[in-house]
Amino acid sequence: MQSAFAVTAALAAALVTTPVLAQTPPAAGFLPGYGHPAIGPESCRTLSPSQAQCLIPARTAGRYVIDATGTSIATGAGAAQSLAVGGPAWTCIQATNRAPWSSGPRTFHVQCTVTVLTDTPLAVNVIYRDANARMDPKGPTLAIAPMPWNGILNVQPIGAK
Repeated sequence: MQSAFAVTAALAAALVTTPVLAQTPPAAGFLPGYGHPAIGPESCRTLSPSQAQCLIPARTAGRYVIDATGTSIATGAGAAQSLAVGGPAWTCIQATNRAPWSSGPRTFHVQCTVTVLTDTPLAVNVIYRDANARMDPKGPTLAIAPMPWNGILNVQPIGAK
């Protein structure tokens, strides 16, 4: 009787040497016609002092890190800031900073990751809110950067016996 390790190693070797399974996805994306592009500043814009938006192009597949900030100047005790990042019917992150702060400027910073597979352009929004503070009129910032990935969308263990 072979050990579980030996069986696993033999199975892995068989999968790697099977021509169809051993193929490496193309560098531009794992699906033909799809890419994993950088999302530069030209793809982003400030819509108002409380909202910014970036557009991920159509036919994009890949993982991205989203980085958002909002800056305000406290106008009194109990000042707070919140940022929400997402799009229609999805939220990447929603967070509130209630750390004590009663004067001067403060920037609140959040990050999240998203795996994208889209046929059409995808809008990513940041909504910035504050309380007992004056929002920076330049608005929040939003940046999206590609992350390395291997084309796997989801993996879930089922069990072992």
